[in-house]
Amino acid sequence: MKTYILDIIPKIQRFSQKLDNLTILLHKHWVILDEDSSRKCVFIFREKDNQLLISNDGKIEKGNWEYLGNNSLLIDRKDGSFLFKHGFIDDYVLALKVDGKEEYALLVNEKWFEKQLKSLDKILSFLNERYIEQKEQLSITIPNIETLNANSEKESTNPLSINDFSNSIDKIKIPESIKKNFYSEKSFLLYSIEEIDYYIKFFKSKEYPFYAALVLDKKNIKLSPKLRQNLLMVAKRDFGLETINEVINTIANNIYN
Repeated sequence: MKTYILDIIPKIQRFSQKLDNLTILLHKHWVILDEDSSRKCVFIFREKDNQLLISNDGKIEKGNWEYLGNNSLLIDRKDGSFLFKHGFIDDYVLALKVDGKEEYALLVNEKWFEKQLKSLDKILSFLNERYIEQKEQLSITIPNIETLNANSEKESTNPLSINDFSNSIDKIKIPESIKKNFYSEKSFLLYSIEEIDYYIKFFKSKEYPFYAALVLDKKNIKLSPKLRQNLLMVAKRDFGLETINEVINTIANNIYN
């Protein structure tokens, strides 16, 4: 497997999803980047029996994979066993760090490989624009915690809401364009509100983080002050509203365009 020395990975690692969130690993076909080869090699991580299917121009090799904990991934192939550490993963790119080396195997979601990410230069440019340049330009005003909590208490009209939300997800219809990529796992939803701007851009929806918050609320999961701050920031910046519940009510009433 071709490996690369990638200085950008440590810089963007804090924006990565966790390797133990296996959902993001399992539900994609990952193309190994190897500009020195004309072959197309695709890794398919299957949940059943931890089977790994490796397609080399359509010819299948069967192996196995195992998440060992501690950000470690073991891959067994016919030519040997390989231990990788978590480098970076999102819905587009998977970077696996070779254990004991400062080198990375680079894999790309096949959907995006076919569209635009077929070369190392394009991948590096994509990651730089998405995570480094965007984060440098983003300026966020963090609201006061006491004010935030006070506003939440005043606007709550739903006694069943652990987060004092005025509506429930049962009263809101999530668009099909979002539902097809919507994961309901607690860890994913919490992370998507933590990295709120990335997921707004990914889903192309300013409403998405509020859908995620409402699903968590139905699961009886209380949001941390930091996550509530992120939601309030989006409410003010993208909706021009002063509270989280104003956005939730607006979405419920389908009056935001």
